[in-house]
Amino acid sequence: MGHGALTVVARPVLLEVVHLQKVYAQRGRQTVAVRDLHFRVAENEFLAVVGPSGCGKTTMLRLLAGLLPPTSGQVLLRGQPVTAPPPEMVLVFQDYGRSLCAWRSVARNVQFALEHTRWSAAERRARVDHALSIVGLSEFRDHYPWELSGGMQQRLQIARALAYGPRILLMDEPFGSLDALTRADLEDQLLDIWTHEPKTIVFVTHDIEEAVYLADRVLVLSARPSVVVEEVVIDLPRPRDQIATRSLEAFVRYRNHIFTRIRREVAQAAAGALAAPAVS
Repeated sequence: MGHGALTVVARPVLLEVVHLQKVYAQRGRQTVAVRDLHFRVAENEFLAVVGPSGCGKTTMLRLLAGLLPPTSGQVLLRGQPVTAPPPEMVLVFQDYGRSLCAWRSVARNVQFALEHTRWSAAERRARVDHALSIVGLSEFRDHYPWELSGGMQQRLQIARALAYGPRILLMDEPFGSLDALTRADLEDQLLDIWTHEPKTIVFVTHDIEEAVYLADRVLVLSARPSVVVEEVVIDLPRPRDQIATRSLEAFVRYRNHIFTRIRREVAQAAAGALAAPAVS
């Protein structure tokens, strides 16, 4: 198990998070959502991020995407500060129902991501067709989102992201609301996409097994306000298989180690809260 969030990786560093902090001020009170995040993401790496519930994982992704300004610290993309959403980065949300346009067909939902690009109409159509083919929705191109299952709607959201052609895909618990079989299918589909069209993926999940199954490396965050408490390099063979990989002794060891670490973080946070003096 690897420790320390600044392990040097063989591939070039694409994204660097430098002492990132986010403090929300509301009604005279300050809430520290992210205390001090410091880590790097390599080119074409699949990085998973886990941590206790409410630890600031979604806030972290919004900071990475340039959707929120940090209170202090910075996000660097190829060494340049991220101050607005970079054109080569896409954020995929868990709540696919709110992300899709119910009045647009499947194909036109994917096309929506391309409407303000410089590509020609023919290239946009080609990108839509290719993206729908990748996620297995070509035959549903004229359907509407409400005619699709939950798993198909999530595939549609992923197709829209892929059509745009991002170099970096940020994913916020994208499979969290799906049933186990659909989730497993989409995990494998995502790995297949990542293998054949390499890109950098930062994947936030509350599911430890999912993180171990998908990732090259797992970052473990503390309870809020979050810091990186451990980095675990996942040394499991690829391609991954839902049964064979999850049956490996090493897989079980990684899962148990990360679970134990998160449980320790939760216990420490609870103990700290109990020890804190009451505010009158």
